[in-house]
Amino acid sequence: MKIGDIVKIFAPVAGYEKYHFCVCIPENGNAGCFLFLNSDPTYKDCLAVDCNRIPCLPVSKTGKTAISFSLLMRYNEEKLRLYSAQVIGDMPKDVLAEMIEFTNTVTSLPSNDRA
Repeated sequence: MKIGDIVKIFAPVAGYEKYHFCVCIPENGNAGCFLFLNSDPTYKDCLAVDCNRIPCLPVSKTGKTAISFSLLMRYNEEKLRLYSAQVIGDMPKDVLAEMIEFTNTVTSLPSNDRA
């Protein structure tokens, strides 16, 4: 796993797999950090892009992939194994550029997480 990967992770609370974007890899016992990739673009601090711009993800009912900047999920290597984490692709460079620019508008993440 590397920064920029899109990862499918089983969410036991939801009971199904969810998609995440890796912003910090888990290593040396430290947890990695991940952003949620959702289909509902109406949540606060979400960057919504057309689904076809991230081809490794399934197309959502809304036709959008919402990259949520409101919460960083943290998983260590053990949890990633337990939740059957699987890298399915990487974020296209043009979407990454938009994500970097979008972080300047995010207000719900603490500044150290935004960095």
